[in-house]
Amino acid sequence: MPPNMAAAESPFFAPTTPRKLVAVQTPGGTSRRLRKDPPSASREKSTTIIGATSNLVNAVIGAGIVGMPYAIKETGLVAGAFLIFLCAMMTEKSLRILIGTAKHVGVPTYERLFESTYGSFGFYFVSINMIVMAYGGCLTYLMIIKDTLPVLLGVSPGDIGMERAILTVSTMAVILPISMQRDVAALAKTSKLAVLSQCFMVLIVVIFSPWRSSIKENGGLMHIVSNSVVNGSTVFIGLGVVGNAFTCQHGAFLIAGSLERPTKKRWAKVTSRALLLCGILEAACGIMGYLAFLDDTEGDVLNNFLDLPGQNMRRAGNVGRALICLTMFFVYPMDSFVIRHVFVVFFFRGRRAHDGDDAAVLSRRDRRVATTLIIYLVCLVPALYMENVGSVLAISGTIGASSLAYIGPGLIYMAVYGEEFLVLVNETWGASSPPALEYEDEPLESSTLLSNRTFSKPASKSESMFEKFAKDVVWYVLLMPIWCAIADRGQRRLNFFRQKEALKSPHISRIASQQQLNVDDIQRQRSSSFDDIIEEERSDVLELLVYNNDNNKKRSSSFDGADDGELNRQSKSGSQPKPGPKLLPYGAMSGGNQAIGAAIAAKKQSEAKKQLDVAVAADVENPTWLDFCIAIFFIAFGMLALSAGLVSILLK
Repeated sequence: MPPNMAAAESPFFAPTTPRKLVAVQTPGGTSRRLRKDPPSASREKSTTIIGATSNLVNAVIGAGIVGMPYAIKETGLVAGAFLIFLCAMMTEKSLRILIGTAKHVGVPTYERLFESTYGSFGFYFVSINMIVMAYGGCLTYLMIIKDTLPVLLGVSPGDIGMERAILTVSTMAVILPISMQRDVAALAKTSKLAVLSQCFMVLIVVIFSPWRSSIKENGGLMHIVSNSVVNGSTVFIGLGVVGNAFTCQHGAFLIAGSLERPTKKRWAKVTSRALLLCGILEAACGIMGYLAFLDDTEGDVLNNFLDLPGQNMRRAGNVGRALICLTMFFVYPMDSFVIRHVFVVFFFRGRRAHDGDDAAVLSRRDRRVATTLIIYLVCLVPALYMENVGSVLAISGTIGASSLAYIGPGLIYMAVYGEEFLVLVNETWGASSPPALEYEDEPLESSTLLSNRTFSKPASKSESMFEKFAKDVVWYVLLMPIWCAIADRGQRRLNFFRQKEALKSPHISRIASQQQLNVDDIQRQRSSSFDDIIEEERSDVLELLVYNNDNNKKRSSSFDGADDGELNRQSKSGSQPKPGPKLLPYGAMSGGNQAIGAAIAAKKQSEAKKQLDVAVAADVENPTWLDFCIAIFFIAFGMLALSAGLVSILLK
């Protein structure tokens, strides 16, 4: 039966609203009724900047860190070190691009962001690549555990049955319970342990690997560097390993959604700290590991420790294996969450499922257990029989990493800010006026949105023949017709998407700032009865009522009973008139509990809106030529990495 038919017939996939049984006081006595849970009951739990940073570091490094020395061997020492820091900077920039554009559009997930600008094709393009990348990671982690843990437990090499049994039992005891958690924020503690394990593993490589003696035996550091600048024949193989190690975009929205107050500024702190630490760890492990073993460097640098003389070296290698094995136990749940997220989006019905609100869908324990267990079994069974980790990394890294880490962010930025790009193009190439971008007046038919338009150089003012020829050459050399077509088409699709979303009820994104959530809560409170408001603000109201009972009621009553004649007599006699109603705090007049409660709610809403205005103003971005050049570089770099990686795989 097709999945969509099963989803339509089974209540397992249907959208549900959590309800609970509560006692309600009625004139006839106490009755029990089913009441809907408040929206906060199914809201995703959040974590701090440190917790989000740990999750991001855990998602970035994974198993790729032990392959960094091999990557430098394939690229060359100078080129490898350069590519490590280049990929770290590009990853940090791409993560900020993705979350920034998602905030600009108002969508909560990577696949919805692509859907807003590239339609259904973009939605399935990103979703499939997320599965490829995350599934390849899960397979790799399980295979590394199968190769590492039995050795640490003293199992003789070649005992395949015992290796498979150890993998099954250990992962069911450790990985499966962690993967059953509902929210990514719950992984913060295990991610911190994984980061510590990775740091200690790098220290083992730096301290115990024989890089000092290797440098002396091979003519010194400068001689090694001069002979290992760039390996032209295998540089793209090393680039694939480095790119795969830094790919974490498929889990970026899950991590950003778990961050408390996920503004651009706070997300930038998470990405900068995480990628700085990752770059240092990857570079230290890669450079020192390569200098220690040079051309003998294996795909897993810890395997080189087995050939070193001395008991201490072998012990250091075993400790390193134990640390990387522990890391694999804690890294697997992150990619499992990504697969589960795509599973929810594909198979579960309802708007919240399609928008990636996993917490609302997986609040039901049966759904969470069933989906997690299916994903675990689909990953475990192939891992029990597969042996070649390199092939899995090559395919998932080449296809998934290139598409999600480089091509995707570049295309998204060009499409989301397409109008600004076209304006800059017209201004730079000397057009007399900006292009006419009357998207709102265009019909919403798909034929209009998908129509292809050719772009020639904008008409400019009078120029000499040489200037005109030079601009024409630059126009086509820079492939400006392609970029303009992407920007124009993206803006048309984005405008169509926004018009459709405007017809739906308001819905706050998972990556909206906490100030926006507070405003939503206050608006919901104001729509309720004043009695509920008084109950929630009980302490403030009691303080005001005590003050009101002693003074204002008497003064208000005497003032209300005095007529104009009495006031005139008091004025002639020189006595002061009795005071009128006193203006209470929060701007409320003495008028009872309802007025005080309304004033309290109004003040809280005003303060929250001010905070929201500040947060929104900080999240506004004005693109420049530099930003668009970076986006174009992302697309070109990703296409080069994808094509070169596929050619390398086919040739092998």
